[in-house]
Parts: sequence; C-alpha cells; structure tokens
Amino acid sequence: MRTFRKWLFATLLAVGATSVAAAQPPFPSPVPIPLPRPSPVDGTWFFRGDPSKPCSVQTVAGPQGPYLVFTNENGTSAAGRLSRDGRRVTIPDWNLTGTVRGDALVWPNGDFWRR
Repeated sequence: MRTFRKWLFATLLAVGATSVAAAQPPFPSPVPIPLPRPSPVDGTWFFRGDPSKPCSVQTVAGPQGPYLVFTNENGTSAAGRLSRDGRRVTIPDWNLTGTVRGDALVWPNGDFWRR
C-alpha cells in the first residue's frame, strides 16, 4: 500500500508539473527597456581639471526610470540624479550634492570636476 501511495503521488506530481509547464511559454517574453537619453552631465570629467584623474557620469536605464552613475577619480561608483532644473546633482550614497556650473561640477568642499 505504501508503494502504491508513493507511485500515485509521483504520478500526480508529474501530471501537475507537465500541465503547468505546458501553460507557460518556452521563454519569457522580454519587456523592452527603453534606452535612456543621456543627461546634460553625461560624459568624462576630470577631478580638479587634472587629465590624469578622470571621472565620469553615465545615464543608465533602471526599473523605475533612468538614473545617473557617478564614478570618481578613484574608480568608486554611486547612483545619483540631476535636478529637474539641471543645476544640481545629488549622490545619496556619498551624501553629496553638487552644483552644475557650465563645464564644472562643483562640490560643497570646493573640489570640482571639469570637462
């Protein structure tokens, strides 16, 4: 009797799995993520204007919309955003807000990134 129960359970499990598998498409249909437009601050910057200390800002597509990835002169990256008016950048992980001044991103401590 115990063997019969095991066989019955295995059969029901196999039939159930087959019907569930048959109801699924073979591959999940990809949901297209639109490529974000580059922000006005995208590109290569240089710490204190020094060409030997490159930094960068890149717009990246995310599940809740585009965001910016800032990479400093040491190669450390963090997510951030540009204000609606395009005058400020905010990088929460670095607890940092900078001001966009033409071809410079000016940080509160007086340091800057220049194009």
